[in-house]
Amino acid sequence: MSLFTKKAIRETFLNLLLKNSFDKITVKDIVEECGINRNTFYYYYKDIYDLMEDVLLTETKKVLEEQQTSDTCYEEFLRIAAFITSYKTSISHIFYSKSRDVFVSYLYDISEIILQNYIDRLTVNMNVSEQNKKFVCDFYRFSLVGMLINWIKNGMEEDSILFLKKMSDIFENTVEIALKSNMK
Repeated sequence: MSLFTKKAIRETFLNLLLKNSFDKITVKDIVEECGINRNTFYYYYKDIYDLMEDVLLTETKKVLEEQQTSDTCYEEFLRIAAFITSYKTSISHIFYSKSRDVFVSYLYDISEIILQNYIDRLTVNMNVSEQNKKFVCDFYRFSLVGMLINWIKNGMEEDSILFLKKMSDIFENTVEIALKSNMK
């Protein structure tokens, strides 16, 4: 029952985000929509910010559990963007709220994990130090997150598939060169 209730709270929150800005959603809104009492909400979450963080962590776990070896960076980028593209309006409401930093932190964390895994697979037969792999990963992570933020600011109007394909093409055509240039 507890997993069901917690999932219901998260889903209610995401549904409310489709209609309202994050800053306008209250615990009262969530419990009324979900059909639970406030004590039940507070049993699972300290506040609405804790709930948002849990939603983002849950999505991160989903991506990591679905971890498969991808031959292309494009497949990895699709995994990063799956949550964003599934909940465009909700993401926009979070992004333009006072809690933008939590979402941006989520983007940096998930990007680092996926890019690091991709770079690790790419460098299996290369003599690249961990320090240099981290530098290249950070370079592309900041670029990827910056581009995602810009895409969100522009209303996510550009088709997500095309947008991600363009970024992955640049990444795939330059990451090996960047890693090799840092081998020394």
